[in-house]
Amino acid sequence: MSTESKKSGPRFALGVSVVVILALALLAWLHHARRVSNRVLVTNVGNDAPRPILSNNSPIVTNAPRLASVRLEEMYASAKTAPDAQAARQRLAELRAAFFAMPTNAASAAIRQFLDSKADAPTHLGFRLAATGWLDEAPTLRTFLLDELARIDPTAAADYSKIVLASMDSADEWAVALRNLAQGDSSPAGRGLLQQKANEMLRQEAWQQNPSVGFLEAFDVSVFLGGTNLMPALSDLVRRQDNSAVAHAAYLALDRLVINDPALTLGTLAAAPDLMQGRELTRANYFARADVRDPQQRQVLESYLLNPQIGPAELNTFAGIYPNANYMISRNLLTPSPTPDHASLVQRDAESLRVLQDWLADPRFAKVRPDLEKARARLDGFVRQAKGN
Repeated sequence: MSTESKKSGPRFALGVSVVVILALALLAWLHHARRVSNRVLVTNVGNDAPRPILSNNSPIVTNAPRLASVRLEEMYASAKTAPDAQAARQRLAELRAAFFAMPTNAASAAIRQFLDSKADAPTHLGFRLAATGWLDEAPTLRTFLLDELARIDPTAAADYSKIVLASMDSADEWAVALRNLAQGDSSPAGRGLLQQKANEMLRQEAWQQNPSVGFLEAFDVSVFLGGTNLMPALSDLVRRQDNSAVAHAAYLALDRLVINDPALTLGTLAAAPDLMQGRELTRANYFARADVRDPQQRQVLESYLLNPQIGPAELNTFAGIYPNANYMISRNLLTPSPTPDHASLVQRDAESLRVLQDWLADPRFAKVRPDLEKARARLDGFVRQAKGN
């Protein structure tokens, strides 16, 4: 053995020691990263949990891309074998917490990559909305991930919606994709695409025949868009006597369009009576929402009452509910469900009563006087009660 080789012996031993120490340090770091990520998964499980502020040298940040991919792969395998809804709910909550503990770009890229794979798994859960419009429950892993993508990266979610909406694979996925597009792309092109795809969805017969909850919830997109372009599709579905679930969803969407823009919507129904052919009593409910404090609405309502094509049954239904103050409270994908306060309803009743008395004295309304008298008697009782008489 040479002198040089003898002198290298201690340096070799020292090198081995350094490698061992570094290896142990790496193992300790990985163990720490796993413990930190596990703590995040346990604590941040709420639907609206805030995103943690992480430093650049955090183990979660430096290891985010790999953690995102691993978590998704684990979740896919886990979701396929989840024994029940409770287990699936916990695993989805853990996955949500993992996403919110990562940088936005890493979580967004991991979700989009998984969605591109077309892999999916049922969750044993329903399609249920939270008050915020996010999903409180998702029926599949893909639906869950589309919802999560919008929470994490709205712009990327809107862009990815265009991929989902390019083919009609899942009504539930379309519901979330339409919401994501509406929230993440307010450009004229985005709104145009939203209206086009909403119309396609409403007219998709396969989804009509076996409507999922997501399909029915997606009718709210029509309310979000407003206007009259989707009214023909909605009125077609309202008239579907063989499909009560779809007819009811369309009825509610049209009703909320009336509430949001009564003069425009009621004017359209008056100009195109065939839209509600066979559902005339439903049309009476819509026109009973007219608020005569607004000159435009009063004009539309007077034209409706003076229309000779309005039959006795429809007028009787109108008189029995006017002014319609029934409001549905619901959780919706995109729009709120506002309801008037008590003071506003009292003022509306008082003005409606005054206008009814004017109509009763007007010879033009002679043919509908019995129905107007019925409505006047009801309103007179409401107004007296409000005054404490």
